[in-house]
Amino acid sequence: MAPPKEEIFVAVTESTAAGKEVAHTQVRKLVRKTHLERVPPAVRYTLVILSSLYLSSALFTLSSHITGELARVSKHFEAWWQVGGLVVWRAVEVGLMWVLGYNGRDVWTLAFLAHLPTYALLVSFYNIRPTTMLLAYAITVISTAAPFTLLRKPPTENESPRETPSNRAITHDCATTIYTTLAATSIFTVALSLSYATWLPTHLVVHFDYLPDISVVHAGPNRLPVLFVSLLPAGLAARDFLFVKSTESARSATDDDDSDDDTTDKAGKNKREGEYLACTVYHKMWGQLSPKTRVLVTRTATLAGMLVLNTVVQVAGTVRGADVEGAAAWGGIWAAAAGAVGATYGWIEAVDGV
Repeated sequence: MAPPKEEIFVAVTESTAAGKEVAHTQVRKLVRKTHLERVPPAVRYTLVILSSLYLSSALFTLSSHITGELARVSKHFEAWWQVGGLVVWRAVEVGLMWVLGYNGRDVWTLAFLAHLPTYALLVSFYNIRPTTMLLAYAITVISTAAPFTLLRKPPTENESPRETPSNRAITHDCATTIYTTLAATSIFTVALSLSYATWLPTHLVVHFDYLPDISVVHAGPNRLPVLFVSLLPAGLAARDFLFVKSTESARSATDDDDSDDDTTDKAGKNKREGEYLACTVYHKMWGQLSPKTRVLVTRTATLAGMLVLNTVVQVAGTVRGADVEGAAAWGGIWAAAAGAVGATYGWIEAVDGV
């Protein structure tokens, strides 16, 4: 039995309206992309830095009745170079993400992970209220990632990773998402717990003056469930930044690698003939890795480096009584955990079909 004409008319009207909405959305994206392309990259990068600093200052000022609690553990800057150092680091932090070609989603996850050790230190050992810590943490991440997302040129179709159906099934599978998130969370939890139970208490007392409370490190196994649950967002962010991105790029560079391996010069000789020893070692080691492994190694190294450097700058530069060695050791715990997470994901991706 054929459907009534009224139902056909309604269905056609709804599909047309939906098509128009999709078309309008695509047009808006194209207009935004065209406007961004007209602005030189150097100008956009400068705007990202300035807007990031302004947004951070404005949000902290508006929320000073809550975040003002941080003043009692913060250093008071008396020289211009101290403030200038923090500004330069913000430029370096954003510039690294800019040069590496990260998109908005990458920047959100990397900013979230890179600033996590600083605020975890404050809430664990300086008796900062969780609401104050969460608000300051959110302001820091938003002021870092939001301007970047708005002003970064959207990737073209050729620049975006070509995700195959098999990769899509892996990254979107619910069970895989849960297992990989729990694996990363467990590694972060174990790394911190082992540090608490061994060398960290003495290190905190030696390298952090005015430390009001270190009872967290003596809580023992009773605190493991709380620590694990609190680190679940970090595990999810690490999964997205490392596992998802490397898995999605598993097939994106295969064609380029195959064409590069077979490239020869006009004389019919291989272009790599006569190259330096360092280049030979590079091609024999790094060049033999699969595209997804190269992405995973690069992102793991970037994350580990950002965890250490950002913690040193933020903790040693802004927290009263903290020195560089203490901040580096605290950031090193998180960096080592990130390296272990990357190695675990590499082991998972080595399985056929991943």
